[in-house]
Amino acid sequence: MSAKPSALPPSVPELTGVWHRSLLVDADGHRDTTTVVTWVQGPARYADLRQPAECRRHLGGGALSGLRFEELLALTRQEAFAGRLRRRSDVFHWARSLDFGPVTLPDAGRLRREGAVLVETGVHVPYLEHWRPGRTTGPSAACELLDRETGCAGLLIRAGDWFAQVRDRAEPVPAGTPLEELVRGAADLGRARALLDFELSLGRIDRGRWTVERSTLPHRVGAVLAPALDGCAGLLVSDARPDGTPYTRAFEITAAEGLLAALHSTGTDTRIARASVPEGVR
Repeated sequence: MSAKPSALPPSVPELTGVWHRSLLVDADGHRDTTTVVTWVQGPARYADLRQPAECRRHLGGGALSGLRFEELLALTRQEAFAGRLRRRSDVFHWARSLDFGPVTLPDAGRLRREGAVLVETGVHVPYLEHWRPGRTTGPSAACELLDRETGCAGLLIRAGDWFAQVRDRAEPVPAGTPLEELVRGAADLGRARALLDFELSLGRIDRGRWTVERSTLPHRVGAVLAPALDGCAGLLVSDARPDGTPYTRAFEITAAEGLLAALHSTGTDTRIARASVPEGVR
């Protein structure tokens, strides 16, 4: 007997946490159960990373500047995007303010619960996805970021003991052209690598240590993010340049939600519950 679906769609706050996709049925009826897909949902901001099995098999841990052309092409098979989730009536809209691939159709779907499974059906494109919740405990928060030095926008999300770190490429990609086609048409390897210099990293927090487990950038896997609040509206994170050289990236916090202290790696336990977002940062 199948589980009885819930009559009402969930609210956005009810989705806070981490979700793993167990099934995709696309418009052609093709079923996908092997792509590793994780959706980290903060109070409103979210991040989503999708890595096909064949992509993960071909990638090692090399820095972006050392990858061969065939390895760069393998990176284009990933999907990664982040932004803000909103619900209007019974339709959920995933605004993709940060997107690894060029933006095409708006991302919108309907959600309903069937037992422990969250079922998503497409609005603009017919598809069906099954999402299963992951275990997570702890506070949730998120902040939008801007690197003034490079002009790159970013996003940091915490959902319990999961986190997502997102950082845009320095130059926007043109809309309407698949990323693989853009990389194939790049004038040289340097330009191809620049097109792929977009980070969406997911990881876990264990006793205050933020460790990356999966990333669009192979050399970031295993890195320790170590986010640290810098004054009232700054955030420092441990980063690495395309050649793998480590350095500290300084972001300005441009908007925030939840307990901002939850995004500081040395203050991740229950004692932060009384911390608040600085005045003027929302």
